[in-house]
Amino acid sequence: MWVQIGPLDINQSLTTAYAQVHPSGLTITIPFPGVWELSYQARSVINSGAANTNYWASTVLYKGQTPIDGSQALAGGGGPANLILQSTAGQTILVDLEANDVVSLYAKGIGSQGNNASILSNADGRTTIAAHWVSAV
Repeated sequence: MWVQIGPLDINQSLTTAYAQVHPSGLTITIPFPGVWELSYQARSVINSGAANTNYWASTVLYKGQTPIDGSQALAGGGGPANLILQSTAGQTILVDLEANDVVSLYAKGIGSQGNNASILSNADGRTTIAAHWVSAV
């Protein structure tokens, strides 16, 4: 069984603390217990506002209010002033989940002040999450 979030159009600015990405759309409720293959991709856009500084977009899956180990991905970098970097990063992991567990994508920005990042999803690149049931525990 697959559970997947359909195409979304979003542009969410990141802060320095993890926040849920598009709370009404990037959440999966697990329908029954077992081992699930969780997968996501997150399109990030990073603007290194100042020269020779770095900024990253960190993404991670949460089960409820707790990060899922091994699900973090990082995209970004730095260079000259106002360099725009775009990347689609993600992870695929196996996780033991219970019925009604809620899995959501979270993200934050990391790096020097004066820079910024956002998570996008549009026709040029999608941000999605999916769950595939693998087996009973």
